[in-house]
Amino acid sequence: MIWWLRQRGAFGLLPGALFAFALGVGLTLNVVLVLPAFLGNYAMATQLSNFLCLIPSVALIVCLERRMPSVERSAVRRLDASDITLVSGFALLATAVVMAMSLAGPETLWAAARNNLLFCGLALSAWPLLGHRATLLPVFWMIHSVFLGGRSHNDPYPWVIVTEEARVEHAAVGAAAVFLAGIVSLICFAPRTDR
Repeated sequence: MIWWLRQRGAFGLLPGALFAFALGVGLTLNVVLVLPAFLGNYAMATQLSNFLCLIPSVALIVCLERRMPSVERSAVRRLDASDITLVSGFALLATAVVMAMSLAGPETLWAAARNNLLFCGLALSAWPLLGHRATLLPVFWMIHSVFLGGRSHNDPYPWVIVTEEARVEHAAVGAAAVFLAGIVSLICFAPRTDR
């Protein structure tokens, strides 16, 4: 089991990504970006920490791409369930760390936790189909969320989720639904290690 954890990056990659995510979000709490809207009428303001929410989703895909099918075929235990547990546990841990930080800080940390779940869910949903290219889906979602604009000043489109304020309930429900869809996608469609 230790070789599997070492191969997946549980001792180096995932803790490093968690540290970078938490530190980056903590350091960019009050940095707000206003980027131009190319399609919408109104530019949207977004926290810089929303861009840092991409770090855990990229780390999850790198972790899943570090599979070694030839070695894993001879494993005594099924590693598919372990992979799903590892990546979903890491995504939830990253969310919990930022939520714990929000107890001492502003509510923008709640938005970072929500966006982390959204981006991890998008990446996990796309991984069975796209492989290592699945990291592009959360990146494209972030880009389109920022540059699409909004319906009015500080009023993003409801399906965008990323630029919504922390207290918006439908954004939290949407992010949780996308994360659950990512887990279901891993369970149903992830490549299995044949024996």
